[in-house]
Amino acid sequence: MSKFALVCTVVLMAILGWAESAPRSQSGKLQAQFPGACLKWVFAAEKDFESKHLDLNHYTVSVLEQDDSVIVSLSSSDAVENARGSTGSFPGYMVEISKKDSRIVRSNYLR
Repeated sequence: MSKFALVCTVVLMAILGWAESAPRSQSGKLQAQFPGACLKWVFAAEKDFESKHLDLNHYTVSVLEQDDSVIVSLSSSDAVENARGSTGSFPGYMVEISKKDSRIVRSNYLR
């Protein structure tokens, strides 16, 4: 085993040992909880979000399942809940994805 590989192994073991012995905090804030199947739709929409230079740190993500498609939408984190159209500091955006082939059917900003 080379010296580099040996050093990497020792460092990795030290990190893993520290992580396991670190106290577990119960004061964490649950950010989201959703079915794992939703992730594939968010991943499918992600490239479109990136192409529009939308910083997801400023948004709340919603996934709406319909009969033949899924809509992944972004609303500004400070948007007014249940308001019509796009409210808040950042423009709302939605991507509709076909369930059949996971292709983007349409996307647009929300007014």
